[in-house]
Amino acid sequence: MPSRPIHLAIDARPRGPHGPIAAEVVLGRSMIGHLTDLALELAPEGESVAVHARPEEHRVLSDLVGDHARARLILLSGPPRADAAVLRADRYYDRARLRRRLVRGGSPESAVLWRLDGPESLRSADEELTRRLTYQPIGKYWAFPIADRLARALCPTRIRPNAVTVAAASLMLVASAIVATGIESTTAALTAATAMAVALVLDTSDGRLARLQGTASAFGRWLDEFLDEMVDLILHAAIAWSTFARDGRPAWLLLGMAYVSGKYLFRIQSSLSEELERRANSPTPAIPPRRGGLASIVRAIGHADLRWHLWIVLAALGRLDVALAVYATYFPVRALGSAIRKGWRHA
Repeated sequence: MPSRPIHLAIDARPRGPHGPIAAEVVLGRSMIGHLTDLALELAPEGESVAVHARPEEHRVLSDLVGDHARARLILLSGPPRADAAVLRADRYYDRARLRRRLVRGGSPESAVLWRLDGPESLRSADEELTRRLTYQPIGKYWAFPIADRLARALCPTRIRPNAVTVAAASLMLVASAIVATGIESTTAALTAATAMAVALVLDTSDGRLARLQGTASAFGRWLDEFLDEMVDLILHAAIAWSTFARDGRPAWLLLGMAYVSGKYLFRIQSSLSEELERRANSPTPAIPPRRGGLASIVRAIGHADLRWHLWIVLAALGRLDVALAVYATYFPVRALGSAIRKGWRHA
């Protein structure tokens, strides 16, 4: 526990293109609602939380929080007190990380998951936050802490997130080249696995660096996604070729083609499904609901973070052919299943 009480305050003064950012809806709720829940959870029992906002916006913000929360809020004008731990309305915080930082006497700024202080970052908040809240079930235990420290070290430099994204892709291409020539020694296997592990850290740090520098952009997100897909296909093409060269069985080349075709169909049906939902005026929930049983297992198998860790392990073992065999079946089957389910629902 901290050595002194934590004085939490919410700074609701930041404004966006449509007025106070505290009133903007992110992940299905207003930002003031998110921040109020977070502050009341972290504040000492029975202690009120000060909300600093423009006087003319007090009524609007008060109406956006529930009755129970409103009873513990104090609406004030002007800036927060100097010794307060301030939660800003133009920041979305990682709940667990924020708790740890406050316990250690750190700044809430170090627990920021996404910044909302730019029109582009505000428009893309739902998509980016959904991805970042769900995209690293394994990597968050080791890759993210390293990536976070790296991003903080790079923040004051002239290095931009796009350069980190390109570096991550370059390392994956190096690993793919090693795989394509055939992993015939322990040194080659460990080199490929290490390149993949470092690439994962860099791929995690580029988004963190963008938030810290305030340089998030639509092009950066496109570049990240494009290079991720490119190296994915190149890696599996390398696996197919090296395994064919080793065994002399054309079936491995057919598996490589099946993987590329299945991944393409899976991506196409996913994007078209989103468009279909939008046209049907049926917005997808901001954070996908938890699914149990077989559906949860199927989704987990295709999770990018799990697949990346599987690459690292199998590369170290010299058995990346296992990943090719599994996912050359997985993606076509899942794409077909999703298409059938979507067609049945909209028939």
